[in-house]
Amino acid sequence: MSRIVALAAALSITASVAACSDRDDDVVQAPAPGAAPASLPDGQADVAATNAALAFGMTREQLEDADIVSRDNADLGDVETLVLDASGALTHLVVELNGPGDMKVLVPVADVAPIDRNGDKDLATDLTPGQLQALPAWTPPAR
Repeated sequence: MSRIVALAAALSITASVAACSDRDDDVVQAPAPGAAPASLPDGQADVAATNAALAFGMTREQLEDADIVSRDNADLGDVETLVLDASGALTHLVVELNGPGDMKVLVPVADVAPIDRNGDKDLATDLTPGQLQALPAWTPPAR
């Protein structure tokens, strides 16, 4: 019996450490227009990411691994973070643009659409590389 209690305690500590690990924020929420984004708790982030993916007709894994491509199939960047408004609706994607400096910008969800590229699900945009670079830069939440 004492082994079971010790094992349960060890698992609890391991779970607590994992929950507090320094991970990248995959889903953030701006509590009010213009307010700085805040990280969501893991459970809420999981639900939000899954719902956002479904809205694009993708799985969560497909959305988290999605490339942003031009209509002529040029790779423009990668999805990094989902940004929700205060009501929990997906409003922007943080996209790390290809090119020097690893620039990250806020791309409005209205400017992307799902696309199937030979079995890979990605997101296409009509925005040019210059237009993407002119979008607001991403500032991650303070830790």
